[in-house]
This record gives sequence, C-alpha cells and structure tokens, in this order.
Amino acid sequence: MTISFDIAAAGRSGAASELFGKLSENSPASLLMLNGAELCILGGPKHPLFWEPLATSWLRSDPQPRNRMIEACTSMMIERGLLIEETPGQGYHPGAHFALSPELGITLAARCHPTFVITTSYTRELPPVSLFAVGDEADPVRGLVIEIPDMVPGTKAHAESMGPLGLLFYYVLHTPDSAAEYLADWTLRPTPAKRFHKQPPRTVALIRPGQGPVPTRELTVAGDGTSAHLDGQGVTGEYDKDGLQQVMRDLIVQGTP
Repeated sequence: MTISFDIAAAGRSGAASELFGKLSENSPASLLMLNGAELCILGGPKHPLFWEPLATSWLRSDPQPRNRMIEACTSMMIERGLLIEETPGQGYHPGAHFALSPELGITLAARCHPTFVITTSYTRELPPVSLFAVGDEADPVRGLVIEIPDMVPGTKAHAESMGPLGLLFYYVLHTPDSAAEYLADWTLRPTPAKRFHKQPPRTVALIRPGQGPVPTRELTVAGDGTSAHLDGQGVTGEYDKDGLQQVMRDLIVQGTP
C-alpha cells in the first residue's frame, strides 16, 4: 500500500520554485531525510530506479507489520511537515490524500520522473549514491537531487542489524557544477578493501529512464584520495580532482536533452 498525493502539483508549486531560485553554485540546498520504509511508502519500488534489496525487503514483509510501519511512518512524516493531510482523521487508510512539502515534492519529482540518473556504486550489497536530474519540458534540468545513503563503506553489520528498511537516505539539491564536484569528491575516495580480495573500483553509470536497463554510458573509477584511474569511452587514464570533475560535468551534459 502507498499513500495518495500529487507529485506534479508539488513540483510546480511556488514554494518549490523558490527553492530552485535560491540554489547557488556554492550552496546546495539540503532537502530532507527519509528512511527506507518511508521511501517505500512513498512509492519507491515503482520508481524508475530503486535499490533492489530495499524493494525486496518491503515487498516480502508480512502485511500486519507492514501496515503498522505504514501508520507509524506516515504519522512521523506528518509531524515533520513532509506530508500535509488533506483528509484529516483518515491517517494512512485507503482514501486518504496528502499534499507534499516543497522539499518532498522536489525529491519525489526527481525520483519518479528524472530527466536522467547517474549512479555510483562498487557493490550491490550497499545502496548507490544516485543523482536524479529534475526539470520540465521548458527546462529539463532545473536542478539535480543527490540521494546519499547514510552508510559508511564497509558497515555490513549495520545493514544486517537494521535491515534495508531502517537505512537513512539524505537528499540534497544541487546545480550541475556543484553536483559534478560532489561526484568527483565521492568517486575520488578509495573504496574499502577489507571485505574484498582486491580493492574494487566504483562504477559510474549514466541512465536514461525509458531507454532500457543498459546504461547510456558507464565508467569505472579507482580513486586513492588524490587521483583516480578511469576506464571508459574516451576517458581512460589517470585524472586529478579537477580532471575528474570535468568528466562528471561532461556526463551531466551528455544526460541533458
């Protein structure tokens, strides 16, 4: 079960437009935080791109505990001002309708109808850092929402104890330049070697929803904190942070219609 709301209306609201207007190159806008269960309640498993272990954990959960989770999480989202009740007293029950806060409206518009997506990961066991471009026909990239899982590399024990539904996901609105800088900083970091025989590289994939599951472009990045070795079409070799940031800018440009 998911709750009912109008994503398009929230994304077009004056308050949402104001958030986009305040965005500056050097100051990304923090939007909100959701846990895995809340993301599922908001329709996550039906989004164009969703972390499979989280969807599986939600869809295989028993109905009674899941309903209790829906009720508790919906109440918490109302208390945090993310959901505004349009049918007071109905809570999460069928027929209930909610308006979305501007921050949640932008986040869901980006997740549900992204212009393009860039993901970076090194193992399927952990959720990727994902970038969702959000816009409209007139301006296909008004901003880029980066989804950052609160999962320090190598903390498998945390995932096992809390489960995917308990993981936290942070959402930050960026401009193309600040998004490219974030992706460069993130992929420059070395991946943990303790859990692997060999330190794995990160895979960076550009995905266009509606064009099938195969990425439009894919790179591997092996960073050591100072420089990174890249493998991919037209970018094979060693790159410093500035060079890596330009590669990420080019990837964003390639995704933009």
